[in-house]
Amino acid sequence: MIEDYTEKMSNELMHLNKDDQVYMKKMVAYIGAKAYFYDDEALGEQLYNMVCDLKVAEKEGIRAVDYFGKDPRAMVDQVLAELPRRSLGSYAGLVFILGVILVGMRYLMDFTWMMPLKIQPLTYVVFLLNFLVFSQFIMWLWSKQSYGEMKWSWAIFISVISLTVFLNIVRLFSIYFGYIGSLFLSDGWAISLAVLVLLGFAVMAYRSRDRLMTSLLVMGLTFLVTGCWIRFVNPETANVLRWLLPLIGLVLFLIVFRLQRKGKAI
Repeated sequence: MIEDYTEKMSNELMHLNKDDQVYMKKMVAYIGAKAYFYDDEALGEQLYNMVCDLKVAEKEGIRAVDYFGKDPRAMVDQVLAELPRRSLGSYAGLVFILGVILVGMRYLMDFTWMMPLKIQPLTYVVFLLNFLVFSQFIMWLWSKQSYGEMKWSWAIFISVISLTVFLNIVRLFSIYFGYIGSLFLSDGWAISLAVLVLLGFAVMAYRSRDRLMTSLLVMGLTFLVTGCWIRFVNPETANVLRWLLPLIGLVLFLIVFRLQRKGKAI
């Protein structure tokens, strides 16, 4: 699994000197914007092997710039040229899984903050498409920053502006076009569907053993508990809970993600 190679590579990077760590991280940042188009298993294995080879070379006094060349991007392009690209079916499957996760999380968020709950299929589609574009742009942006072609402050500023634009596109579409094909759900159906979504997340987390998926499961559970709770309390308490509990869920998400990483490093 790609997650296994990522963890192993992160552990091996810690044994390199600082200059070589920076070099390898620049390579990974440059690959980030292209990763969706290549076989993730083969890509993860190749990166891990490169780190291991560099670790051996370091013992002989050879630095990354001498071993791989002065331009990390040229080396990455050479590596990617030899890797198999994703098949159309594999890419469609990746987009589908990503869509299920994103739409599921968006539904649980709506379940938390919207009463009565209204499902807006077109809004979910726009949310997914915008996220795909936004994520690719952000990876490209930070790869530029990692090479020193953009100041850190500018990268942060552009990222915040881009996120604002992304969220407002989805919000405006929801306001003006979200009603098309929309469907109101009673509290009973809304809770039942939220439980099914969370069960789906649980199955995906169990099968993938991915720490990000497990962390999302924790956050999703927080949204589910919040959405159920606010439907059985007075409006004043509900307004507090719908903001407080998701924030707690975000904190738990970060804690679980971090603890799992530490656990694998032991």
